[in-house]
Formats: sequence, C-alpha cells, structure tokens
Amino acid sequence: MCVTQEESYVAPGPTLEEYTNWIKDLPARLEPEHVGSAVMAPLFSHVLAHPARYEEGFALLRDKMIDLTVRMACENTSYYGNSFETAKNKYTGYDQLEELPLITKDNIYQHEYGIISDITTFGFVTFTTGTISQRPLLIQRSLEEQQYLQNFFSVLQSKQFESEASQPLGISEGSMNHGAVLKIPGFGYNFMVELIRDYGVLRTAWLLQNEFDFPGHQQKISKLNVTYMGLCVLYQYLKQENISLPKDQLDAITIFGWPVPPKRKKVMEDFFGTSITDNFSMSEMFGGARYCDNCHGFHFEPFVVPEVLNLENGDRIDEGVGELVITPLFPFSQRFVLIRYKTSDLVKVYGTDCPAGKKAYIFKGRLQRSVKIAPKIYVGEAEVAKAIDDVPGLSRPPSDFSILKEPSAPNWPKFKIKKPHDDYLLELTAELTFSPEERSELVEKTKKMMLKRLTTDLTSEVCSRLQDNTADVNIRLAAPNTLSERDYWNL
Repeated sequence: MCVTQEESYVAPGPTLEEYTNWIKDLPARLEPEHVGSAVMAPLFSHVLAHPARYEEGFALLRDKMIDLTVRMACENTSYYGNSFETAKNKYTGYDQLEELPLITKDNIYQHEYGIISDITTFGFVTFTTGTISQRPLLIQRSLEEQQYLQNFFSVLQSKQFESEASQPLGISEGSMNHGAVLKIPGFGYNFMVELIRDYGVLRTAWLLQNEFDFPGHQQKISKLNVTYMGLCVLYQYLKQENISLPKDQLDAITIFGWPVPPKRKKVMEDFFGTSITDNFSMSEMFGGARYCDNCHGFHFEPFVVPEVLNLENGDRIDEGVGELVITPLFPFSQRFVLIRYKTSDLVKVYGTDCPAGKKAYIFKGRLQRSVKIAPKIYVGEAEVAKAIDDVPGLSRPPSDFSILKEPSAPNWPKFKIKKPHDDYLLELTAELTFSPEERSELVEKTKKMMLKRLTTDLTSEVCSRLQDNTADVNIRLAAPNTLSERDYWNL
C-alpha cells in the first residue's frame, strides 16, 4: 500500500522546528497507547507529503517507533524474547538497530509461530513463497492491525472524504500477495479482479468499457491498481481486440510485483493515456517503496525502516550495492513480527537532493540470481531483464492465456546470466525465435543490440565496468526451445 499526496489530506505544512517539537512532546519511550491513529496520522501526513522537508524531525519519531517495535517483539513473541535477550532493557533507535540479529526466511520457517505476537487476534492471511525451492508461507495478520490501519487512513484522508463531490471508481487486482486482501479506506469503490486467468482479463476489459450509476460516484473506471504483469496482459488483450479507452478516462495506474522496463512502461502510458506509478511491496509486511520520476529511484514509505548490508562483511552501508533489510514498524504491522528481515533482494542505495526523499533505492533483482563481476559490483537478473526486454528476436515463455493471439508477448525474454570463469566478466545466454545457423547476420545484429543495452541501461557502476571491458562480455544466443523453463516471476 503506497500513499500519494493526492490520496491523503495534508494540512498547511508546519515549519521543521514546529514539526520536530510536536514529536519531542511525545513520551521519551512510547507505549501502544501513545501511537493511536489520531496522534500518528497527522504526524505522518506531513512526512508523506514532503518527505525530505521533514526527514530530520521524523527521524526522532522513527527512532521512538523502532524502540517500541523491538520492545513489543521482546515482550510478546517467544522468538524475539529469546533472541534479543541483551536488547530487552536497552533503548533501540536506528543507530542501535544494527546491533540486533537479522531474521531470514529460513528462520521464519523454523520459528513460524514463535514470531507471532501473543497479544494479537488472528484476522486474515497473506501468502508468499519467495523462491521456488521453499514451501508456501502463510503470513498471519491481526484484527488489531487491520482496525488500526483502517482508522489511521480514515483520519489521514478525512478532509478529502468531506470535499469529494463525486468519488472515483477503480479496479484493484485481488491477490493474497502484497497485502492486497486488506481493505484500506480510500476514495470511491474498487472492483476486485484477477488478471492471472482469461476470465479475469475479459471481465476487466468489460468494466473499462462500461458506465455505472452508483450514487455519489463517477460513471467510469478512472483508477487501476494491478500487478505489472496483469497490466501487460490487459494491455495486450485490449490492443489485439482494438479496444481503445477515452484518453481522459484513466487518471491513475498503480502497479506492483515485478521490475518494469522503461520502454514498455512508456508504451502502456501512451496507450492508457495516464502515468503509471511503480511500487515495491512485500507480502510479509505493510509498507513499501514508490518509484520517483524525479530521481529515478524508489523512496521507502515511513511505515518501514530499510537498511542495506554490505555483501562482503554484513555492515550497514549508506551508499552502494547490498542486500535489502527491512523492519516494519508497530503498530502498522503487529502480529507477524519481523525485525531486520533479510529480503534476499539486491539493491543499490544512494543519496539524492530529491524532495521525495534523501535516500533512493534501485532494485537490481534477487540476490541468489545475481552475479559479481568485480569488487563491490554486482549484476542482477531483474535489471538485465528490463534492459533487454525490447530487443527483437528473443524468445519468451508462453503466458498460458488462451485469449491472447501472441500468448508469450507479455512475458520476459528467456535468458540467464552467470560468471562462468575468469575469462569473462559476464556471460548472458538468451533464446532466439529463429535458428541462429540460418540467420547468422541477424544473430550478430541481436548481439550488438544486447551489448548496447547492457552497457547503457544497467546501474551506473555496472555500465561503466562493462563499457571498459566489452570484450569480456560473452553473449550466447541459443536456438528455439533449447533453454530450460524457469520461473520468470521470481527475477
């Protein structure tokens, strides 16, 4: 769940000094009764609208909430009660957070019920696997956090509820992933759809072409909140059926769940007539990060605390490439307790002067599907997939949609990367739609285009390294149906 300035009411902004003093007036050590939605929503409304302006003041509130989150974990879960023995009576802010142990997906499988808070009531579940080698994991959410989030966003958006003359209609992709099963108060009404089956795409296309007469609401769908691949399938179907929407019908599309190739995003923005906002979110927690067109990175929401760890020694870094670690804050996440959760995502973090946040993140891909090509320089499959997405002639796995005339069109190119030995910096193998023996001239053209993408469209440190060593990049192009199938949803 990401909140935009348009979606949340923001009172005239206080000065930084005023904002900081409000937070200083809170108790030195917060208790659950101090973080009610009536108190937190006004404080969060300002940092959500102007993150960089109030970042210094919000850091004080963040530290207080980290301390409360850790204490609640120690007091109410058996896993953290045992693991954080030395932290129970100490103050834990952002600086001290680094001293606490990390929790991995393996830890969660081993202590699935030990991380559940004893003082919460079971409400519902979200679902994740994370990798194909792990069994499904059901993530318990509580009635208490559900009620808190609903109250929090009701307060946050109360002024807009009063001022909206005609509330919008939207389409939201129903999923057990990314917290989508939790209904957060917002404007208007959302139709729930499922864009992973033929009937879901057909139903969504029908909704987009029709008008409705719900009291107090607009007559047409104006907002979409769907997975990236769901949007790709929907776009593919509408285009092949020559179904066009009025250019001014949609005013917001929010996507989540997969990396987004810039060129494909631009094509779909032109088709739907509105901008597409990309979100990073996780099934395991509430809160995520939003892509910023200003600095071309992601900024995290204040509901979670991100850290990036050096892959060589595990130390926290403020600049560079490492593994993303996230701590969701109490009371936004209450039952399924995670402190310093290793996400297995490879990210680049860097400083910015962006008004949306002084730190920005680039998601490079799954750590286990990344290769090291030089000291501190890593290439992720997700960033490679984005870079080569528009190269013609690359084979793609079928999407299993019978309604699509080109069922493989929405999917990624079939490829894999590896660092085979010291002779090459990087080896990329991709499958072609044609026989390389019969079209040798086209093979060379395809290789040149892929090399150009690898040396211009990846993160800056990777591009620089590859540009200086293009002879050490080995691109292999395979015949159709020669690369083994794999899970391209888990880049």
